[in-house]
Amino acid sequence: MSADDTTNIPGPEGWKALLANPYLAGPIKFILPIAIALAIFAALYLIEPYQQFLVISGLLAAYFVPPAGKESIIPIAIVMGYPWWLITLAIVLLDVAVSLFVVWNFDLALKIPLIGRLLESGMAAGRNYTDTRPWIRRFSTIGLVLFVFFPLQGTGAMNGSILGRLLGLDQARVFACVCAGSLASSLIISLGSDVLLDIYRQNQALGIGILAAIVVAVLAVFTGLKLREKRLRERSPR
Repeated sequence: MSADDTTNIPGPEGWKALLANPYLAGPIKFILPIAIALAIFAALYLIEPYQQFLVISGLLAAYFVPPAGKESIIPIAIVMGYPWWLITLAIVLLDVAVSLFVVWNFDLALKIPLIGRLLESGMAAGRNYTDTRPWIRRFSTIGLVLFVFFPLQGTGAMNGSILGRLLGLDQARVFACVCAGSLASSLIISLGSDVLLDIYRQNQALGIGILAAIVVAVLAVFTGLKLREKRLRERSPR
């Protein structure tokens, strides 16, 4: 490559200028998240035997179907023998793709029949979340990270990105918050599941006891949050 050729490569300002062109930015913002998701499955196809590829692909597809989520898909994959880092990376990259698609194409996606209904349900969940937790508007960035971090139904990358829009955060901050929350929660769930599986293999009684304690603690927290939300709704003026 000659010196003249290198001068023709656009720098950061050149890329910004290209993306400022609506005829280029629109298609890129729509296609890139979809390409990331397809690349994840293509990479899994290349590195996993075919049967294992089908199983993990099914688990990743189920990740988008309520009530499944990180708290169920990641442990199942680890129990089935997949490395903790592989399922963590796949889930986080899927969250990256979903967040990019929502923050870049929200208005357009609302017009797509199936996706539009999902986004509308996410908006309802986001409004309910902020109504029962008014503090989140004062600590919007931290609140959004926590929203994505806690592995409860309806707190994934899509609803997190929608909540960020409802809070009025800019696209870059919403994307960063969703990625941070997704990475932190995925790592904790996957590493915890991996350690718990090792404990179970060495001492089944201890492993079952720890798992039961975790389930009881999660149910207690979930029940407490639901009761608190119910009290707040009852106190709110109609």
